Amino acid sequence: MTPHIRVIDRAGAADTTTSDTDEATNRVRDALRTLVQTAREGGRDEGGGRSWAVLGEFGGTEPDNDRAVAHDRVGRLAVRLAVDIVIAVGETRIVRALHQGAVMEGSWGDEARMVADADAAVEMLLAEIGDGDVVLVAGDGSDLSAVTRNLLDGQRCVATLVESPNGTER
Repeated sequence: MTPHIRVIDRAGAADTTTSDTDEATNRVRDALRTLVQTAREGGRDEGGGRSWAVLGEFGGTEPDNDRAVAHDRVGRLAVRLAVDIVIAVGETRIVRALHQGAVMEGSWGDEARMVADADAAVEMLLAEIGDGDVVLVAGDGSDLSAVTRNLLDGQRCVATLVESPNGTER
């Protein structure tokens, strides 16, 4: 059976790149809330699909310490909102902070994962996504946009774009 999933795309959009890490963090937080709401509307509470957050580095020109703290907070928020699987994409200190935030907030087992790049994230998703799952892809850069393109164009699942980078549904 080919799984049907929904994708929320907030990756690589021009409007997500900002010099202010707090502004970028707020956009990712809003996207996480949309992810959880979309999953619940799809019947997740009755045993339906899972929620996946594929998150990379986002916005900001502040010092790395400030950006790391902001990413840590996003990882923690994902756990508080009960996102089923958080995938941190990248090998930077900033992305490790995001992953560590999720782990420290209470994700255990394989609920918080870290992969080197977008290709590894796609491989993981295609191996594990199931019918009714909702996938949020958020972060700056074209690498993460490739995750969305692969999910939408792939032969291994039927994906519907719930939200485009500019916030409209397609």
